[in-house]
Amino acid sequence: MRKFVSFKRATNLSLAIFGLFIMFHLAIIIGIVIFNYVPIDFLWGGRMETRNQLLGFEFISLIVMAFCILIVLIHSERIRIPKLKNVVQIALWILFAMFVLNTLGNIIAKTMFEKFLAVVTAILSILCLRLALEKNQK
Repeated sequence: MRKFVSFKRATNLSLAIFGLFIMFHLAIIIGIVIFNYVPIDFLWGGRMETRNQLLGFEFISLIVMAFCILIVLIHSERIRIPKLKNVVQIALWILFAMFVLNTLGNIIAKTMFEKFLAVVTAILSILCLRLALEKNQK
């Protein structure tokens, strides 16, 4: 795995993808709040029933993506918080498992958009695995 993708590349790619997801969720929130566009059928497996329900889940997604970025930044020592190194290591393993399960969920989703996201979440799961395998960055 370490020869497949370097730690630096895994860090940069995961930060870029998480950043794109943040912009995506912000765009959805802005679309709902400002333009009253509520794409209920295309997001969350088409299982949301109300505007407020979708908005709530989008805010949760935004917070989760920000948390993911923070985890990667701490693990890569771009943010230095030595006391959290072990917690971040465990969090990366949890993210790996979460993205594997999310990939499976996206594969069986109803919409083609979410099926496409299975590729992105599969890539994120591989990147989180690569980061989790790295114990010391220096």
